[in-house]
Amino acid sequence: MKIDVTELMNHRADSVKFDYTFDPMHTDVECVQMPADVEIGDGGIRVVGEAYDTLGSMMFKAHVTVNYKTSCARCLDEIDALLEFDIERLVITDRSSLGADSHLSDDDEWDGVTEDVICVNEARIIPDADIMEEISLSLPSFVLCEDDCPGLCPKCGKHLKDGDCGCKEEKYINPKLAILQKLLENQE
Repeated sequence: MKIDVTELMNHRADSVKFDYTFDPMHTDVECVQMPADVEIGDGGIRVVGEAYDTLGSMMFKAHVTVNYKTSCARCLDEIDALLEFDIERLVITDRSSLGADSHLSDDDEWDGVTEDVICVNEARIIPDADIMEEISLSLPSFVLCEDDCPGLCPKCGKHLKDGDCGCKEEKYINPKLAILQKLLENQE
C-alpha cells in the first residue's frame, strides 16, 4: 500500500492515519517469502497506524495483525493462529541523508544489516516489505495445537490424542539403534 505523506512533508498536517489490509502475494514491492508451512489467511495482513511529524522528523508507527494457517509441530494438524505486533520506523525523505555508511547499496539491495528506516519515494511510503520482514522474524519457530499435544505414533503414524493405537504394547526400537539393543541383551 502506498501511503501519501505529502501533507506531512509540506507541514500541513501533524499526522497521516491509515488502516488497510494487504495480501503479500499481490503487493507492489518485493517482500520476504513466508516459510512453506505458513499460509496467510483470506483476511490478509491488517495494518493500522499513523505516520507523524516529531520535531522535523517523520515516524511510521503501526499495529499489525496477521491471521495465518500452519501445521502443529507434533501431530501435523492444521492450526489457525494469530500474530500481532507493533512496528515503528524512521521515515527518511532524502536518501542522501543516510550518509556514506548506510547499509543500503545504490541499487536498493539489502546487504544483510537491518535498518529501521523507510524512504519516501515521490511523497509516498510503502511499508509492506518492512512489515513482511517483521512478520517472518516474529513467527514462532514451531506451533502446537495444544500445549500437551502427544504427537504421532513413531511406528504407525496415528494421532496419539485419538487414543491407543496398539503400538505401545510392543516396545518400538528405532531400526537405526537396533544394534545397540543387541549389545544390551548380550551383556545381560
